[in-house]
Amino acid sequence: MQLLHTSPSEITEINSFGRFGEFLFFSEDEYVMTAGEHVTYSIEIDEDDIIEAGQLFYHDDAEKLDGLVQAVMDLTGCDEDTAEELIAQNEDVHSIDCDIEPEDLAEASWDIQRIAGEAAVILGYRGVEMEDEQGTAYLINMKGREADLEVA
Repeated sequence: MQLLHTSPSEITEINSFGRFGEFLFFSEDEYVMTAGEHVTYSIEIDEDDIIEAGQLFYHDDAEKLDGLVQAVMDLTGCDEDTAEELIAQNEDVHSIDCDIEPEDLAEASWDIQRIAGEAAVILGYRGVEMEDEQGTAYLINMKGREADLEVA
């Protein structure tokens, strides 16, 4: 499948320093989340390399995600079941009772999206399919795969 990513500048290196670490968000249709000029990239990826967020805890190796579940519990102050639901994108930090200040909820939500991507990688996938404000989005691990990005 072909997926698209837009960036406000040319991507020459994928590193782990940004909000989403080694991951980039993609979609099937171009959408722009930046003002002004942007670069659109495309990648070809096999659908079998992507897991739906809602399927993460149905995977045979779901116990490997215990550390990520604990990280979400620590981040939000929620219980284990709620942490799993947050990672699986079945719940949102904006709609649960948690230990996060209202002004910090967006950042916590983004952190949990990244954790869903990390969960996919732990389970042997390159990325995770989830829903965001733009519709279906794919968080794909791009570490060492800069050459896969083609200017669209």
